[in-house]
Amino acid sequence: MIKKVIILPDAHIDTKVSKEYKLAKKFVKDFKADEIILLGDFMDVSALSGWDLDKRRNMEGRRFKKEVDVTNKELDYLQAHTKKITYLEGNHENRIERYLDKHPEMEGMIDLELVLGLKYRNITYHTINTLYKLGHLRFTHGLYTNEFHTKKTLQAIGDNIVYGHIHRPQAYMLNMQLQKPIMAYSLGALCNKAPDYMKGRPANWMSGFGVVYYDDRTGNFNLYIINIINNKFIWGGKVYE
Repeated sequence: MIKKVIILPDAHIDTKVSKEYKLAKKFVKDFKADEIILLGDFMDVSALSGWDLDKRRNMEGRRFKKEVDVTNKELDYLQAHTKKITYLEGNHENRIERYLDKHPEMEGMIDLELVLGLKYRNITYHTINTLYKLGHLRFTHGLYTNEFHTKKTLQAIGDNIVYGHIHRPQAYMLNMQLQKPIMAYSLGALCNKAPDYMKGRPANWMSGFGVVYYDDRTGNFNLYIINIINNKFIWGGKVYE
């Protein structure tokens, strides 16, 4: 049977969501995917940022509870429009673990799976750098940030792989005579492209997400990268904006 999957990379939800993510939500409602994969950094976890914990002015007004409330609302929406959600941990969700390393007295109180009720929601959570597999395609948050990251990722993984993290689409393939052709795909992001911490510098990011059709009998797949340009994209003859 052919399955439909939506891949949502790097939404970086804190106390609000980006217009790019809101646009992807319209597609989620129409597409009726069998599964949605959150490719990591779905939450920003800005209230626990190790970069800013000692900067009182930057941290003023940030509350982890507010971020959790907004993220739970978004999970409610996604679960209303798909049968299954798989959540991959990104480096921003991993801020919670790094915070707990310094504040072990908070363990069992702010853990992501707990505050988002992932077990209750029946959402499978994969810790950072885990490879999630669908057919002949694997997913992770992202390993490298160099210019030719897809090539390096493909050489490290050795199989078809999709990831986010970089916020820029890129692809690289190998078609070896004695082995199957394999490809690495980097998606764009669904976050604000001009966050405060960039201080007006160009981010060199691109908005977008992914769609996969795969055959659960053979594992074969086709992946489509949807780039959002000027807050619009076209799919199936329809303009989303």
